[in-house]
Amino acid sequence: MRTSMPALPPPRFPASLLVPVALLLSLALSCAAEVEVEKLFLQSRSSDYEEQVEARQKLEELVTGGKVGVFARGLRSENSEIRVQSIFHLMRIKNDEARKVLVGELELSRRFNAFYNPIRLLPSSTPYDSRILIARVVFLLGGDPEAVEVLAATYGKEPDVEARLGTVYSLGALVDPRTVPALKKVLRDRDLQVVKAALEGLSQQQVPDVAESLLQGLADSEEAVRVNSASVLAGFPGRRTADALMEAVRKDPSEKVRLAALGSAAIAGGPHAFEFILGVLKSREAGAEMKSQAASALQGITNQDFGQDAARWARWYRENRDRLSGP
Repeated sequence: MRTSMPALPPPRFPASLLVPVALLLSLALSCAAEVEVEKLFLQSRSSDYEEQVEARQKLEELVTGGKVGVFARGLRSENSEIRVQSIFHLMRIKNDEARKVLVGELELSRRFNAFYNPIRLLPSSTPYDSRILIARVVFLLGGDPEAVEVLAATYGKEPDVEARLGTVYSLGALVDPRTVPALKKVLRDRDLQVVKAALEGLSQQQVPDVAESLLQGLADSEEAVRVNSASVLAGFPGRRTADALMEAVRKDPSEKVRLAALGSAAIAGGPHAFEFILGVLKSREAGAEMKSQAASALQGITNQDFGQDAARWARWYRENRDRLSGP
């Protein structure tokens, strides 16, 4: 005769173990999700056609379902290509949540080298600061004031010129009027490349008073700022600009500034600056570099080449003044 075994009570775990178990399960699920998005991106480029199609279909479902969190996790990948693809998929979701996630990637600590042209959004053999790409995407999504604030606050805190260039180009890529004060501030940067990047951003927005800011830079206390201002003023032709540059040649104590101003005066002033530049070439006080710059400037204005022979330049000018000045 068989006797039935008594039913065993369900196992009981100490309450102290429940929280750690729950945390482990949560972490496991989180890690699985994080691996999944990377896996999908890799499978979407698989040589196995069926695997490729299936992965792309899943990615499309995530986009149409507005699964921002999945692609936000992709932004934390150590693989830069996964991060770029996550950026593009967030761009396609086109909602406020996706845009806010992208704005967070504009922080200096999040920058990486992206082998994508940030304007054309196409693969490139040249690496670009990822923040420029993201700023472009934010612009295409309608812009965001927080993006301007993040980048404007970053300027000046970068560890090197390359990072500073990335910040300034990113500000320009936003094409947002709210970036104008920050970009104008950059016009006083000590590095000419950075100043030119700011000018590029300002020119995209056709800001009207950029030349005025640069003219003020000619009086800055820092030599590097004056040199940069004098150099880029060549791109703002007109008598007022040329006169200011010629005044800098006369009075600035720095030869670097005077050289930059002399070269730019020829471009900004054209024939109006000829006699002044010829005077520099004739001057006994002008050094060898100034005379060489003056000769090059005269050649640029006239398309003639008489070297540093001031007498030949003067004779040519007497014979061609009317033609050079135009109607």
